[in-house]
Amino acid sequence: MTLAAAPSRIDPKAIAARLLEARARTMLLLTPLTDEELRAQHDPLMSPLLWDLGHIAHFEELWLTRNLDGPIEFVEMPGLYNPFEHPRSARGSLALPGLADCRAIMDEIRGRVLARLAATELDPAQPLLRDGFVYQMVLQHEYQHNETMLQTLQLKQGAPYVPLARVEPGDGSPSPAGLAGRGEMVRFPGGRVEIGTDDRSTAYDNERPAHAVEVAPFWIDAHPVTNQDFLVFIAAGGYETPELWSEAGWRWRTEASLRAPKYWRWGDGVW
Repeated sequence: MTLAAAPSRIDPKAIAARLLEARARTMLLLTPLTDEELRAQHDPLMSPLLWDLGHIAHFEELWLTRNLDGPIEFVEMPGLYNPFEHPRSARGSLALPGLADCRAIMDEIRGRVLARLAATELDPAQPLLRDGFVYQMVLQHEYQHNETMLQTLQLKQGAPYVPLARVEPGDGSPSPAGLAGRGEMVRFPGGRVEIGTDDRSTAYDNERPAHAVEVAPFWIDAHPVTNQDFLVFIAAGGYETPELWSEAGWRWRTEASLRAPKYWRWGDGVW
């Protein structure tokens, strides 16, 4: 029998596949939006989505072409997509290229990145290339902006965001033996636990180093709360029961006349 080694994180083909997967995920988020919606600043705390897109592309160019081909000159690219030169509150007034132009720039940069990756030895003596560090960093950066884009879409002005694809909830089958079922809680007894990591190739600086902390006992849901779970809370009168809210939360709910989370729509007597 022949054993085949699994692709490692420093396999150039595996890195290229992950770069392509990250970009596909980014574009899946943005495809349902119009150019106007992409250009708008939906909240002063968030960037226009086109700015995020351009920033992703130019950060990749900076680290996977320029800073690999010569001395590291910048940690953030100068100009339009520099977050320090242009704080979030001011990005809505920038002259951003439209989606088609932005995609062309992204594709051109990505072509150069993949060509260089295919011809590059990931030399362990080069700190940026050791364990594929710089490629992992750029991947993490795009994933981080995916999270930021999702936050922006939750604050979207105008018509609610309608995703291009939806993931249906689970089929309700029982949990594997030994695991709590849906709706059940589990208790952490408290104690000393290790959090963080020492792996520089896959984690940002604010996730390092690995270190131990004391955690007080607590109860927590065994599974993430789904929209379906939250619908049970609404149907049971959760938005009409002050005892289920903090004082500040109930005041906010009352002042805003809320009956459900943002973008939930009432139709035919049901949410």
